[in-house]
Amino acid sequence: MRPVADTIVDLDGFTGDYETQDGGIRLPLDQLIHQLEIMAARYRIGDGTGGTFVGPANNCTQDANQALYAALKQIARSIRSHPNVEEWKQQHPEQLYRLEQLERLGLDLKRLLLPWGTARVDWKDRSEVLGSTLEDNPLQNIIRSLLTWRTILPRLTSDEVIEAFIRQGGSAWVLRTNQVGGIDPDIEPIAPMTL
Repeated sequence: MRPVADTIVDLDGFTGDYETQDGGIRLPLDQLIHQLEIMAARYRIGDGTGGTFVGPANNCTQDANQALYAALKQIARSIRSHPNVEEWKQQHPEQLYRLEQLERLGLDLKRLLLPWGTARVDWKDRSEVLGSTLEDNPLQNIIRSLLTWRTILPRLTSDEVIEAFIRQGGSAWVLRTNQVGGIDPDIEPIAPMTL
């Protein structure tokens, strides 16, 4: 079986909670889960086309990073746009520090995932493009792929996103299974490659 690597990341700004001005609690992880559930639902129905196609512009790495990008933007926007945000800042200085850390992570990821400096139209407007194939709009799909070219390479994207969390003061724990089932001391893992 192929080796599997999962990485657990911890960053206070991302894993901590935020008490809102209306007494509610917001968690970036909950927002990320919500975005991923939306993505999964869209895959189930193919945005109404009945089929979902995977390619350079639409793939699991692309969609997971779109969900992360949307979650980070949404949580920061929802807190910063509240009418009593100044009062909130004074009442919760530790949460303000975490929010600023979360915003720095968002900027770092934006530079990483959107190297041309602008979000893809489907990232900005959550356009329904899952059911399209390269043949439907070849030029548009190629441009969309190039705007987020790093997400075409899953291992590269994973490594760079983890590095972004670490740059903001987070930590990462890599879990690897080099052999699933049984014991064979002669098997050695193959080093992961980004390209």
